[in-house]
Amino acid sequence: MTSKLYFEDIQVGDKFVGDTVVAEREKMLSFAAEFDDQPMHLDADAARGMGLKDIIATGSYIFALHAKSQLAIWKRFHMLPSGLGINISFLLPVYAEDTLTGEMEILAARPSSKPGRGWIDAKVIFKNQNGDNAVESKAALLLICR
Repeated sequence: MTSKLYFEDIQVGDKFVGDTVVAEREKMLSFAAEFDDQPMHLDADAARGMGLKDIIATGSYIFALHAKSQLAIWKRFHMLPSGLGINISFLLPVYAEDTLTGEMEILAARPSSKPGRGWIDAKVIFKNQNGDNAVESKAALLLICR
C-alpha cells in the first residue's frame, strides 16, 4: 500500500483517480422510493415523457456514489473531518447501469489558521462510461501536516 499523504505532499495540479462505481437499477429504485419519489426516478414511462431515456438517479444517490468513488482517494490522505463549502453540479442525467469514475484535481493549497493542518481545494469530475462529465464538485478538505 502507498504511504498516506500529508498536506505538504500535495501540490496544486496533482490529480487522483477514484474507484469506478455503478448506478445499479434496483438500488436507484429503492433509494428513490424512500428518499425522492418523483416520477423520473421511479417510472420509466414518466421519465420518457420528460424527454429522458429511462429513469434517472436522484441527486442524493449520485452524491452517495460520488463519495464511494472518492473513498479510494480520501484513504490515501491524512484527512481530518472536512468537506466545507461543497458545491455540486449535475451536468448529465445518470441512468441505471451507468459506470462513473471520479477524477480529483487539486486547485489550491493553504495552511490552516490552526497549527498542524492545511486546506486543499479540490475539484472532482465524475465521468460516465462514455467519458462525459456527468457531475462536477468542488470542496475544501482539511489534511494533517507532517
